[in-house]
Amino acid sequence: MQYTSMEPAMPSTPYYSNHNYYPPYSGDEWYGIYELRKGSLEVSYDAETEDVSPAAPAVCKRTRHMSQAGRVKGEELCVVCGDKASGYHYNALTCEGCKGFFRRSITKNAVYKCKSGGNCEMDMYMRRKCQECRLRKCKEMGMLAECLLTEIQCKSKRLRKNTKASPEQSTGDETEAGDYGDGKHVSSTTKPSKKKVSFTKEQQALMKVIIDAYNKHQIPQDVAKKLLQDKYSTEENFLLLTEMATSQVQVLVEFTKNIPGFLSLDREDQIALLKGSAVEAMFLRSAQALNKKMPIGHTEVLEERIRKSGISEEFIKPMFNFYKSIGELHMVLEEQALLTTITILTPDRPYVKDQPAVERLQETALDLLRKMCVLHHPQEPQYFARLLGRLTELRTLSHYHAEMLASWRVNDHKFTPLLCEIWDVQ
Repeated sequence: MQYTSMEPAMPSTPYYSNHNYYPPYSGDEWYGIYELRKGSLEVSYDAETEDVSPAAPAVCKRTRHMSQAGRVKGEELCVVCGDKASGYHYNALTCEGCKGFFRRSITKNAVYKCKSGGNCEMDMYMRRKCQECRLRKCKEMGMLAECLLTEIQCKSKRLRKNTKASPEQSTGDETEAGDYGDGKHVSSTTKPSKKKVSFTKEQQALMKVIIDAYNKHQIPQDVAKKLLQDKYSTEENFLLLTEMATSQVQVLVEFTKNIPGFLSLDREDQIALLKGSAVEAMFLRSAQALNKKMPIGHTEVLEERIRKSGISEEFIKPMFNFYKSIGELHMVLEEQALLTTITILTPDRPYVKDQPAVERLQETALDLLRKMCVLHHPQEPQYFARLLGRLTELRTLSHYHAEMLASWRVNDHKFTPLLCEIWDVQ
């Protein structure tokens, strides 16, 4: 597959901010999502998509809920709707229908509204009529969002057998792991004495392109440092966070344009991926920057500053818990860049039409991340699974963010045009 930088057919007009109450951003101009038509870095990447064989993800294990599971002629019934149960799904005994409904609802952050005040009695008939009450019943019966496998984890689980059946073998085009070709031998996590980590020439080229783009497009430090200054009112704190979020989106747009293969996707799919992943990618990069660059003892200062901006405690706690969990992973730069890339290239985002094309790009990055985990964490067999688990946490944070936006709209908070565009704020 040939990945090359793409030039626009015609120049695009920047999206300027017409809100003079926003602090200036280093003299730069605001711009919209349609700026994706701009070309990427002058790079050329030749690669053939390879089969992916990621390790198995860690699956959440909790006490299973059986309190209302019944039986009919020896058959176990779904604790949600009473249909024939197919097994334990996300911590509860349910049918295939409720399993799929719960999964879709969580991954898409669905918000339903009951027409009867939220008091519907759930059964095989009513489950089709009231989604809000059905989702509430799922949660009441013990189904857990944290047990939900993301699309990435599902693929990892399906492909684990291929990994076991077909151990990695070096070819003439592969280089033993080290600094992408220094000849250093690195053993696999599961069988240190038998398996080697190797990177093809295409993977080495792909990694270089992604790392170069990741390093080039970073949040300006002067924007982040302002958050530590103790002289702002609640409104000023909010505007400062808005400025930082806008900076994050600008950085994200530029980085995304440089992901090999991204600009070869359908234009509408490019926009859908960027808008669908923006919140999660922002949280991920914020966590990485916070753990790497925040002075010791200043995390509490930042948390208090965010609290003073009017953001609810309900959102602040999971956000900083996520930041902490990312810090505990001690990711190297390559892993950070690849995890961000994988987050952006999630094929099940709303309005993505050509999901197989996106999936192929994501699987290439997944395979590279898996090898990086083996290379840098040889004594931690579950490290790759732990990284993928953070993507589930990101989905939860995205849901909190949607609720927070709703509350801000009620309170008439103002956003930059770029944030309005990417967050669909009217």
